[in-house]
Amino acid sequence: MRKIDKEEMRRTYAKKIINVIRIQGFNSLKIQDMAEHMQISKATLYNYFSSKEEIIHEVAQTYISFFEQVDQTILNSELTYINRFQKAFEQEVLTSIYISNLFLEELKIGFPDLYEGIISAQRKIKSDIRKFYKMGMEEGIFHSLNPYILLMQDEVILRKLLDPTYLIEEGITIKQALFDYYQAKKVQIIKPDALLAINDEPMIEKIEQLARKLSHSYL
Repeated sequence: MRKIDKEEMRRTYAKKIINVIRIQGFNSLKIQDMAEHMQISKATLYNYFSSKEEIIHEVAQTYISFFEQVDQTILNSELTYINRFQKAFEQEVLTSIYISNLFLEELKIGFPDLYEGIISAQRKIKSDIRKFYKMGMEEGIFHSLNPYILLMQDEVILRKLLDPTYLIEEGITIKQALFDYYQAKKVQIIKPDALLAINDEPMIEKIEQLARKLSHSYL
């Protein structure tokens, strides 16, 4: 059996409270609250974290590590433009799900260094996604569009699509909303010849996973 080290367990426990922090922020949470959301005792929590501040640091580092991993994928020229396009879409959705304005506001006040770390990581990945789009345009894979507008479009549309009130009013499931937007964005960005070579099966599975994450996030 593979031995799980302390750092891995810290990351695992930090991920368990990401959704709660997204919705409630962290200022109102006590150590006991965090332990309950991690589904462990307070004593066990202290085996991995010395303080609430250390937990927040681990949560913020989880975000930064995610951005860095996605960034490496998007810049990996050994992968196809289609695979990287799909990964960029996944990243935009996950960012919209988990990094709330409330969390960022509290982080900016209480942990300015961590706030700057997340904002810096976000800026870098957005810059690299713009570069990726431009390269795809130069290669004739993508339509000639403004990369800045494409990223702004994601921010605005995903914020609306992931609003549970809007979904209920329109009678749309989370899964359908994400899949329809993926299809629309795919046609918008990718030229017809390249579209013919796309295998959407892996992306359908990924969208189902994203939809499940969102379903759990609406507490």
